[in-house]
Amino acid sequence: MQPFSLKYYTINMVDYSNFHILIDTREQKAWEFPRHSTANIKLNTGDYSLAGLQDKLCIERKKSVSEIASNITEKRFADELERMKEFKYKFMIFEFSLTDVLIYPERSEIPKNKRKYIRISPNFILKKLSEYMVNYDIDIIFGDTPKNAEKMAMAIMRRVYELEQ
Repeated sequence: MQPFSLKYYTINMVDYSNFHILIDTREQKAWEFPRHSTANIKLNTGDYSLAGLQDKLCIERKKSVSEIASNITEKRFADELERMKEFKYKFMIFEFSLTDVLIYPERSEIPKNKRKYIRISPNFILKKLSEYMVNYDIDIIFGDTPKNAEKMAMAIMRRVYELEQ
């Protein structure tokens, strides 16, 4: 007969008293985190981070395919990607789906009579997104909706906070 032994499991309780979400001052219609402390400050890179971890965590939010389609041709955005390379945790979270990219400019806010003038194709957008993942090691998450994207950002921030404690 084997001796009976008790295994002791410890639960690592994380102290969230210093969990403060930072929101870039240029962020329009920011995500809301009603159960958490937030502060609006100028972030050099990204739209969201955590106090004390703003040199490690960067979350860049994109509200629409049109926004990312516009960004991928801008030098300012290329500079931001270069700065993101330095972060340990870097994410782009989209409030739209991969399907929205694949059918762009359909379902976009671009007027139908202007769509024929668009020079950026879904394939070009996918090429650029894959470059960001491979060349910059950025995790890209398609949240499908603003609420889902916000929930994913919250889950990421909590996990990074736990890992860095």
